[in-house]
Amino acid sequence: MQLREIEILKQLNFIFEDERINTNDYTKKVKDFLVSMKLYTPKVERHLAKIAEVAQREVVDFDLFLRGLKKTLLKKGDKKKNVGIYIKKVSDSLDTRESGIFGIEINSDDIFGDEDDVSIVPKKVFKKELYGLQVELIKLENWLDKTGKTVIIIFEGRDAAGKGSTIKKFTENINPKFFNVIALGIPTPDERKNWWERYKSQIKPGMINLFDRSWYNRGLIEPVMGYGTPEEYEDFMNNVEDFENSLVENGDYLFKFWFSIDKDTQAKRFKQRLMSPLKQWKYSPNDSKMQDLWDRFTEFKEKLFDKTSTLNHPWVIFDALDKRLSGLNAIRYVLQQIPYEGKNEELLNKEFPEAITVLRPDVDESVSIIKKLTEVFKRN
Repeated sequence: MQLREIEILKQLNFIFEDERINTNDYTKKVKDFLVSMKLYTPKVERHLAKIAEVAQREVVDFDLFLRGLKKTLLKKGDKKKNVGIYIKKVSDSLDTRESGIFGIEINSDDIFGDEDDVSIVPKKVFKKELYGLQVELIKLENWLDKTGKTVIIIFEGRDAAGKGSTIKKFTENINPKFFNVIALGIPTPDERKNWWERYKSQIKPGMINLFDRSWYNRGLIEPVMGYGTPEEYEDFMNNVEDFENSLVENGDYLFKFWFSIDKDTQAKRFKQRLMSPLKQWKYSPNDSKMQDLWDRFTEFKEKLFDKTSTLNHPWVIFDALDKRLSGLNAIRYVLQQIPYEGKNEELLNKEFPEAITVLRPDVDESVSIIKKLTEVFKRN
């Protein structure tokens, strides 16, 4: 991360460290911060005023809003443009949140699991929205059956970020014939030498393939824990883009999801695992090490985002402090990107943009880079 970006985030943390401020003070501080960073525009002012107005009668999670703003400031490209788009999305999304839950009726005895954490999404709303999204997933699997297309979703993030519970939300009500959950163990010596084939061989055509951790172990877990060599890491970082492009060369779909939590939340969830007879199996000796290696993990995560978030396959970051919200956002994002038949557009258009950040490089920036490379090749 660049020094300028680090200083911006430090200032942002300092401004909002007082949790007792009310809505008006909060929005004023957001304004003052954006003005100081020369990121404030008339459009931002209008949308920020709308957010403040809605907050007088509805619950607006300003901590979530702030976390989304931080992630937006880390995106490449024009920061003023990025901030403007982000705040507009939050403002626009409040309309769909206030308009209800789309008349979805649960007309069966389906049962949904609860989440341990406090959520911005009420339990009743969560159950109905999840029900509606799972109906959409069944439409998607029917479309995959007709077209033969393949969907690949990789779930990455720190331990206890909610990857497994989100995968369960995807799969608990769709036909098992059309999904494939992949959670590989420690690689054998041969698998270490054939890294790409180790994962490619697990993908089943015409299905939704969900990787609970993926080939990115080599770009993150291995260097952080000291399991791999520097040569393996460099080879991975230099070749992962070509590998991912090869997976979808026939028009299939690849999504790269990152579930983001903070250090205190991870520690709390580790404690919950140890105290629960049903969750103790999830806790491993590596979990305690991850708290000690938090900063090193962050360093390699940022390198990963910078190098491997591409125009075609960007990293999609979900704020996973609220597992209900991150689960709904993840399912909705996949459904939004695929042209299956019979979409419930009203349901899919509901968003919580402060809880999702797509690290897609700026198109103009990418075109500029391509032009520069073309000029270099012509000269040589």
